[in-house]
Amino acid sequence: GGGIGDFLKRISKDDPQFLYRVLYDLLFYFGIIIIVLNLIFGVIIDTFADLRNEKQKKDDIIRNTCFICGLERRSFDNRSISFETHIQYEHNMWHYLYFIVHLRTKSQTEYTGPESFVSTLIQQNDLKWFPRHQAMSLQLLPTNDDQHDVKILFQRLESVADTVSGLTEQLDDFKIRVEEQRRRNQRLSIIKSSIRHAPRPVYKDSSENKKLERNASLRVKFATQQTKSIDSDQFENADNDVSLF
Repeated sequence: GGGIGDFLKRISKDDPQFLYRVLYDLLFYFGIIIIVLNLIFGVIIDTFADLRNEKQKKDDIIRNTCFICGLERRSFDNRSISFETHIQYEHNMWHYLYFIVHLRTKSQTEYTGPESFVSTLIQQNDLKWFPRHQAMSLQLLPTNDDQHDVKILFQRLESVADTVSGLTEQLDDFKIRVEEQRRRNQRLSIIKSSIRHAPRPVYKDSSENKKLERNASLRVKFATQQTKSIDSDQFENADNDVSLF
């Protein structure tokens, strides 16, 4: 009921045009009732969805953006002043409105210099006197933060430079000690070689010969031990110096 069939002539099943009438009614139902009406409803629903999204964006701008300067809420994160304090005390839009009303009710002959300048801009519909993307609380804080960060970075660089200079001195001292040890080893090898190849007096008594050989071996052994002890002490001291860093 309520469709186009109410306005058309009713036909019986025996009528030869009954099949065409059924097809016509079905096409009308699918084409007009289902497709066209769904298109209309879809357009209406999308329109309302767009309006709702636009309203949400406006509400978000009103809640999170300063009406006077246009700064967003995130600009006041990690600052000593909050966004609520900024829009309530620093850039209160009602204070600006009261100032405009004050200029319109005050005599122009009593204007101060700033009042005369702002009144001229208002008459020209110019908003240059509004602090766009500026705030006194934000102009002071970043400079202090930057100076503090630079000071910390400079202290760290000084500490790293002192550490590097200390390591450089230890490395130079270690090189000197290694060079001295190399020279000492060379002298020791020369002493050993000279002792081995030095002419030995030959005694008729075999006990004298054995005593002479024993003294030579003791001298070589003593020199070797002295060199090893000096080497171990020097390398141990060098390791301790390097381990300090």
